[in-house]
Amino acid sequence: MTKVNQTKSKSKYSINKSENKAVFLDKLAQLTQTPKTGTFSDAKNDINKLKKRARSKFMTNSYTVHLANLKSPLQKSYNNTIYGCSTTLLQTEKKIATTYCNNRWCLVCNRIRTAKMINAYMPIFQEFPDKVFLTLTIPNVPGHELRATIKHMIKSFRFIQNKKLIRKGIKSKGLRKLECTYNPIRYDYHPHFHFIVENEAQAQEILLEWLKRYPNSNKAAQDIRKCTDATVYELFKYFTKIIVKDKNIYIKELDVIFQSMKNLRVYQSFGGIKAVKEEIEDIIAEEYDYLSTKNEAIWKWFECDWVDCETGETLTGYLPSEDLKKVFKENMRY
Repeated sequence: MTKVNQTKSKSKYSINKSENKAVFLDKLAQLTQTPKTGTFSDAKNDINKLKKRARSKFMTNSYTVHLANLKSPLQKSYNNTIYGCSTTLLQTEKKIATTYCNNRWCLVCNRIRTAKMINAYMPIFQEFPDKVFLTLTIPNVPGHELRATIKHMIKSFRFIQNKKLIRKGIKSKGLRKLECTYNPIRYDYHPHFHFIVENEAQAQEILLEWLKRYPNSNKAAQDIRKCTDATVYELFKYFTKIIVKDKNIYIKELDVIFQSMKNLRVYQSFGGIKAVKEEIEDIIAEEYDYLSTKNEAIWKWFECDWVDCETGETLTGYLPSEDLKKVFKENMRY
């Protein structure tokens, strides 16, 4: 931990203002992927976990500030991410508690959401010996049609699942995930579905019915392939790409995507699999052996790290690379 030059504050804060105390919940597994096997394990290095969280907070604030400046209907939510999500960390011995914004554009919350979803669904998918990964697409659409198109896609799959397949005596089982990307060359949007389905026969039937409803879809763009544990991990990583292939961040277009997805589910299980809420708890506490020198501390976010309000020392020592700072300085596009 290092010190920074910042005005100190002697006031103490509480994460739970109504009860004047921190609320500690069972921590979610902080998952890391073993590339060769696709398996997952608890991250062992506390300081690396905290640095990754600092990096996520730095990146999120860097582009969410621009989203908030758009004065869109989501402005209040954008500001909640900037000023309320993981901004204050309350340490009691080796535990840190904080609040989260639970927004889809927040990388801090997405890391927790990813862990939560994998913890919940991985044991189920591991019981599917022949599981497959199915991708369903439609032609790209302009921004003003995006929300209506997404709603129609969701409705179409529900009809396929609840009417067409049942009439054929097929009970499909799995998880549906919605993604949407922006194409800066065509200036349009690409909403699409990814599925983990119990077996290939079910996936083929879903694909057949899908093409009946979207005959203009490119058949070559639809895909069925074997699903591994690593594929499951990739499924839960993000809903939309913040940085697109040309290395730019398109602010107005991101806002269109987030507005179009407001109050709609990204993940939806089907076929008798219990749905897991996408929301994360407002207050979560995690334990770190790294925090062994203090009994109590309040850490406030300052630029790229959390700073102790009493001593001025930083929590993680994280500093963004020059390349990363350059991306958020030069590659913002309105």
